[in-house]
Amino acid sequence: MRFSIADSTMRQFPAGLKLPQLPPWAIAMAGPLMFGALDVAAVMTEGVGRVELHNPIGLFAYRIAGLLAEKGAVAPLAFVLYAAAKIAVVGLCAALAYGACTTAAPRRRHLLLAGQLACALAMDSLVFHLLVAAQLAMLLPIRTGLKWLVAQYLLGVVTDGALIATASSGMQHDLRWSMLAYLSLERTLIGAAFYLARLVLRERLSRVALAAAHAQVLATQTLLGETVRGAERMRIARDLHDTLGHHLTALNLHLDLALRQAGGAAPAALGTAHGLGKDLLAQVRGVVTHARQDRAIDLAEALRVLCAGLPALRTELNIDDQAARHPPHVAHTLFCCIQEAVTNTLRHAQATRLTIHLETSAGMTVARVVDNGRGVPEIVEGNGLRGMRERLTDMGGDLHVAAGAPGGLALEMRLPGSAA
Repeated sequence: MRFSIADSTMRQFPAGLKLPQLPPWAIAMAGPLMFGALDVAAVMTEGVGRVELHNPIGLFAYRIAGLLAEKGAVAPLAFVLYAAAKIAVVGLCAALAYGACTTAAPRRRHLLLAGQLACALAMDSLVFHLLVAAQLAMLLPIRTGLKWLVAQYLLGVVTDGALIATASSGMQHDLRWSMLAYLSLERTLIGAAFYLARLVLRERLSRVALAAAHAQVLATQTLLGETVRGAERMRIARDLHDTLGHHLTALNLHLDLALRQAGGAAPAALGTAHGLGKDLLAQVRGVVTHARQDRAIDLAEALRVLCAGLPALRTELNIDDQAARHPPHVAHTLFCCIQEAVTNTLRHAQATRLTIHLETSAGMTVARVVDNGRGVPEIVEGNGLRGMRERLTDMGGDLHVAAGAPGGLALEMRLPGSAA
């Protein structure tokens, strides 16, 4: 479901000045690339004959070199293959980390995480296992992440046991078990990495929720200020009508009576005063009429304040000039519905971009909120969507929910009547 935007009458509102933030995928890729580069640099520094090849990649490289080269050239070829394979695995792990952080499909994310786990096992690197554990904590629900963490630990222990068994044919039996126990204990550090990553995630979510709540409070204050100013204008208009207008009407009646009684002998100043009284009464009535008609609230400013304070979400706000101001009840309904849509995006969508359109079309005020989040296979209305639909229905409007393009969710809210 694609929405068109009327470029001719749209105003682009900046979303506020925000400090640049590194996207999660950049941090996820930096870890494998940085530590992988250090690992490869250590391998190149040690050189042929001194580098330890007793890990899955090294054993594979040595086996391939034995098949391709003569006996005297096996070691140099194995070293080259080992270094090349490590570089390839590091690059693959970084690419998989990027995909896991950017994809919205759970199954695809699981496959990408499994690929990273396989890379960590092939590298036989505790650092890479720590990076994978951190991603499990960040990207998966807590229960699913713990299941993956247990599987990661067990696979690591099995890999260590297999490597010890192949490398220690002459080693004493007790020494083998001692080495395996040490490596197994060392691998428990992935639990600490998982726990710390969950703490970081919880703190980030708390900050996002606090910043979003602050933005909503500021936007609500803006809308409330507009409402209060409109109510004060109405009070002043009523006072003008009930007091000044009443006295001016009485004054004009008395001046008119004085002119009639004086007849032709009436002084010129009396006629001038009568004309000025009529003009002043007409001006007061015009001011009162304008104040009663101009009760519209600047909804665009409230939405701009709301979008400016949204954290970790790139927001685009497009508002038609004719849809910027609305009567109080319409503005309140639209603001509450858009605010609920933004809150749902922050809580559930895992989106990075949010677009809000507000325009008039065929006598209707139309608001569209579209995100690029993970979307849902089947739309089930909860309390939030149900409340939005009820608000709009009470005013003769309606709500449409559909999948966004290419992903995410798209909400379209319609209310009868154009903006004020």
